[in-house]
Amino acid sequence: MTVTCKLNHNVDQVWAVLCDPDFRVERSIALGELSAECDIEEDGEDVKVHMVREVVRELPSVLAKIFSAKQTLEFVETWTACKNGWQGKLLIDVRNQPVELTATISLLATAEGCEYSVAHKCKAKIPLVGGKVEKFVLSQTDSGALDELNYLKKILG
Repeated sequence: MTVTCKLNHNVDQVWAVLCDPDFRVERSIALGELSAECDIEEDGEDVKVHMVREVVRELPSVLAKIFSAKQTLEFVETWTACKNGWQGKLLIDVRNQPVELTATISLLATAEGCEYSVAHKCKAKIPLVGGKVEKFVLSQTDSGALDELNYLKKILG
């Protein structure tokens, strides 16, 4: 599933907020995460965002046997400037867990402002229950992305 958010601000205004490590940490804490750290490296038309976040998730009983409710997530976003905004890739490492999360991301200009999109993919390396784990992780990840985008909308006003 692709999570999309239309914003009534131009790409440059939204990009400035997304490139503020303090905003990203404040957003994570405001959304109930235990801790967050963020570093952003800009190199011309390329930007790399690195975040480490500690979260607690309520897990269904079948998954609680496999995963810890408290998890450390490492996010690496690699963005490149394009004709009408920014496009990139996202890798999420759920430390010490047998899942692999990736996504394509974009922030592109529209007639009304801009649109942020993220399309997650999950691969769980767990025999028998891998498919269930993937569905659960994707639902949690998409829900979290939507919360983050709604927070961004609120901050932009």
